[in-house]
Amino acid sequence: MNIPNKEIEKRVEGFIERSKDLGLKVTPQRIAIYKELAKTEEHPSTEMIYNNIKDYYPNISLTTVYRTLETFEKMGLISVVNVLYHAARYDANLDPHHHIVCVKCRKIEDVYNESVSYSNLKPELDDYEVLGYSVLFNGLCKDCSKTKS
Repeated sequence: MNIPNKEIEKRVEGFIERSKDLGLKVTPQRIAIYKELAKTEEHPSTEMIYNNIKDYYPNISLTTVYRTLETFEKMGLISVVNVLYHAARYDANLDPHHHIVCVKCRKIEDVYNESVSYSNLKPELDDYEVLGYSVLFNGLCKDCSKTKS
């Protein structure tokens, strides 16, 4: 599902403002990379983002996209969704949420459920200062469930 243009513009404007606050130079290429994330809920990989922008930024390299996404993640501008044993996928949505991954087609979707929270799970982590958490569900999407043998 794609995000409405007004929401994309709002996300990009917020990204530019946060980047400036963090002292990160805002370039057309960085905006293009971020915009690819902001316009979809599909949690694209680095390669997917690169393939979507290389036509209008032909001089950009895959390495540049990797490094840019890494920088965005380190600065807290995006989050990384690590699908076990597979390439990292990226998410521009920083609102509190979790993810579910189809174990067959690897589609990733957002999960918004307040009952799945750190305070409700009350893990036994006395030896740690918990700085954050994420929940990753695994399952079969509707399409893959239909084709399951």
